[in-house]
Amino acid sequence: MDEGESIRFVIEGMDGQCIVALDERLLVVKPGSAIEEPQSGLTTSIRYRDIAKITLTEGSSNRVIKIHTSDYQPTEVNTGQGLPESNFLLSDDPTSIPVAKWTVDRKYRAHLLELSELAREAGETPQSTGTNSSTDTQPRGE
Repeated sequence: MDEGESIRFVIEGMDGQCIVALDERLLVVKPGSAIEEPQSGLTTSIRYRDIAKITLTEGSSNRVIKIHTSDYQPTEVNTGQGLPESNFLLSDDPTSIPVAKWTVDRKYRAHLLELSELAREAGETPQSTGTNSSTDTQPRGE
């Protein structure tokens, strides 16, 4: 996090993965393992104005939240948290996290809607390239 940024909310995924909503951007955090050397993890930073849409994909017992960007390469930062372990449900995609079905249904649906609204509002600001203004940013699924 940069100095002066504040956390709006956090969506906790499985195996320590999470989405951290900040004032102007979100972070997709992928943990690693302290067992392996060299230690590494991954944090992807995405400005709200660069979000094209947010999707929620159903599985049998889990969901995947994916942040789609348009004409933008997310910034990835090594977190120093270790390499992912093979038994983790870590996807190779730095812009998505798996979440338990019940957490989406009971805890995070409102946060997904808020993320969509933040992306929509940021896409309407003059500093935006304008590519997001006509793009659906509503979470999908169920």
